[in-house]
Amino acid sequence: MINYFERKIRLKDFKVWDLRISKRNLSLFILDEHRPATLQDFEMPELIYEEDDQRVNYVSAKYYSKEAVLEEHKEILGEFARMLTEHLALAHCEVIIKFYQENPKKALDRIMLAKYGFKESEIPLKKLWHFNQE
Repeated sequence: MINYFERKIRLKDFKVWDLRISKRNLSLFILDEHRPATLQDFEMPELIYEEDDQRVNYVSAKYYSKEAVLEEHKEILGEFARMLTEHLALAHCEVIIKFYQENPKKALDRIMLAKYGFKESEIPLKKLWHFNQE
């Protein structure tokens, strides 16, 4: 069971949630990749249907934790990520959930720097004044 969750960042194509499950802290990054998924995006591409049947947009849901995510937590965390992405046109979007053992703060800064050109601590204040933080 997830004991705590809070949305930390809500940008147009990038959302970050902090979670706690059984005294373990994680961050969930949901990122609209603005491209179809490739076979390399899947954990087990040999089990994936033909590329012609791929959906037109790929949304990555990545969990980051300093500690390895326990196997018994992966199903619960997968359900949580699917709940947050169920509003997508799933007939056209491929949502792929992955788990990483990495400091969530460092991962967030790395991803934001690559995608937006600045770290979380450098988000311009005017972007945070409105309902949608874009």
